[in-house]
Amino acid sequence: MMAQLVAKKDPSATVGITHNSSSRSITSLDYSLNAVLWQQRSGEYRALCYQAFAIAKMKLTEKIALHRKDEMPLAIVTDIDETVLDNSPQQASDILHHRTYTEANWKDWTSRAEAAALPGAVAFFQYADKMGIQCFYISNRRPEERTSTIKNLLAAGFPQADSVHVLLKDTSSDKESRRLQIKQHFNIGLLLGDNLNDFDKMFYQQPSYTRCNLVRDNNDLFGDVFIILPNAMYGDWESAIWNGKKISSQESDKAKHEALYEY
Repeated sequence: MMAQLVAKKDPSATVGITHNSSSRSITSLDYSLNAVLWQQRSGEYRALCYQAFAIAKMKLTEKIALHRKDEMPLAIVTDIDETVLDNSPQQASDILHHRTYTEANWKDWTSRAEAAALPGAVAFFQYADKMGIQCFYISNRRPEERTSTIKNLLAAGFPQADSVHVLLKDTSSDKESRRLQIKQHFNIGLLLGDNLNDFDKMFYQQPSYTRCNLVRDNNDLFGDVFIILPNAMYGDWESAIWNGKKISSQESDKAKHEALYEY
């Protein structure tokens, strides 16, 4: 089903033009403000969420109708953060208190179990549950966040949020092993996420131009098997610009400006 691809760099990125950064923004806070405001305040963000879950419901209904009794039972697999739960308050707190991301700040937020559901998410998962579909939540939250994560999901109204269905990070941020674990017993009809890594191993730790080419060459899967949710606040799309290397804030600022192409 997945094409074997030889990724080619986007032509727009091969012209050899470099950009000298005149920006003084050198922390993630400088890039986060509009993204967080868009997620918290724009009707467009909410519309995209409702649209994604409407498509998910339509495709799931089709898959249920086509499912044969002699096949493995159907399941759906979803990411958690920015796919079913909204963590923009934590991002906003960092901005307002002039902090950059730390694991301690993140765990302080998740321990509260207060994240709200994305628009349309609860209704979709309750529909899936009503139709007898197994719902698995795969997240790269750490094992020590399991109790608060399950508490948050249940409080928000998500079904099947328990130790069996919530699979957190083990030894790797690559979710493939956890997806394969589910595939041993279930037919995965849909995968939902805000990050390409939520869908298939082919996207994992790839540079940005390869990710874009893989999306292009597998575009028929989006809206059919892969349901993607919007997230401009953070994600692997950002580190893919510098191929996942460990770089300073100043270096990332420079890399972002050099990645732009203009007319």
